[in-house]
Amino acid sequence: MMTGAFQPEEQERPTTLAHYLEALHFRDQSILAWERFFETWDILLCPPSMVTAFPHCEPASPLHVDGQDVNYYLTAAHGTVFNYTGHPAVVLPYKQDRDGLPIGIQIVGKRWSEASLLAIAKALTEVTGAFQRPPGY
Repeated sequence: MMTGAFQPEEQERPTTLAHYLEALHFRDQSILAWERFFETWDILLCPPSMVTAFPHCEPASPLHVDGQDVNYYLTAAHGTVFNYTGHPAVVLPYKQDRDGLPIGIQIVGKRWSEASLLAIAKALTEVTGAFQRPPGY
């Protein structure tokens, strides 16, 4: 939406200043809510995607999730909030699924705490182990 204010798609009207400022306000409220969360917790542990790893396919291909086709680009949409709020995130390998494809975990930290987040990630890899490339990739 923010880029749409300055570079709208050809078929769309530019975003209004009021709508843009409303989006900035929403982002600021989200930042504040997450900062309150990180006053109590060191990290947030969450999935990096709504699906485990999937075989390579064309980026626009639909992916099958819980019996439905899902837009390829939406499988990780729940994590994009951290791109807008500026909270650092790291994805680590965890295990492999029954097909031998990797399952990851995402850890998110407090804004401006990249060094702490990377130290936590390093400590977690001692438990999760290093990434192991699936056979054939």
